[in-house]
Amino acid sequence: MERTNWIEKQAKLYRNLALTGRYQAVVHLEDKEDETFWNYQLQSIKPGRYRYLYFSKSNDGKDTRGCEQCLKFRPYLTTRFFICIDSDLRLLRGETELSAKNFIAQTYTYSWENHLCEASHLKERIKQVQTETDFDTQAFLTSFSRIVYQPLLYLIRYSADCHINQLWNVSKFNACIPLQPKRTDLADNGKEYLKTVQSLFDTAISGLTEEPANANGTLNPQNAYLHIQGHQLYKLMLHIGTLLCKGTGIAFRTNILNEGLHTTGYDEIEMLQHDLKSILNN
Repeated sequence: MERTNWIEKQAKLYRNLALTGRYQAVVHLEDKEDETFWNYQLQSIKPGRYRYLYFSKSNDGKDTRGCEQCLKFRPYLTTRFFICIDSDLRLLRGETELSAKNFIAQTYTYSWENHLCEASHLKERIKQVQTETDFDTQAFLTSFSRIVYQPLLYLIRYSADCHINQLWNVSKFNACIPLQPKRTDLADNGKEYLKTVQSLFDTAISGLTEEPANANGTLNPQNAYLHIQGHQLYKLMLHIGTLLCKGTGIAFRTNILNEGLHTTGYDEIEMLQHDLKSILNN
């Protein structure tokens, strides 16, 4: 008996649904939690009603979510049925076919959470809500970014090879970033905390024998923090912000951090916007 091609079957259904006129487009996301971010971006370009898919059936008939599931629809995507995914490390590894011309939108950062932590906008939001603070988040993230840059180049190199991946991977990388610094570690824009992070990374990568990946046009010491695992960066900034707001009556997560939805002001968000405009106006 011939096996059902669930991906193709669903793709036909979604494409037909998109053509009914009830929706601007049908958009497959990695998960439900991605909708707020992507809907904000899409509404800024072409306001209207979008049908979001948070999961779909894999070819063995099981409900499946995530980036790999989204990418299975590649042969069937159109301007009215497309996917929005996190870039993870794919962009930094030079995967080129994940592009707007193939009806694929991506974050241009590791994930959408990195965008909530973009340094210049985050500093601005803190200034608007909490006028008195002795901590400069932009200065902190600039220093932090320089520290993670070299280890990230190693991560790109090691993650691309299954034979050496166990020696340096996202888990080992994340282990060098303590997520709960003490309030005293944040003096002088986190100087003590940053020294700890630097020391942990220096020790961790000292035994690596492969050369790091070559620097490319995407990654540099200034934006490296936008390319580490997004929910780790989010958790770190949430913890720091919560410490800074203690006793002020300001809820850092809801009043500041989660308000970080922007469409301009730095390269990664502008490239994302460019791709969505290209797809929607195709």
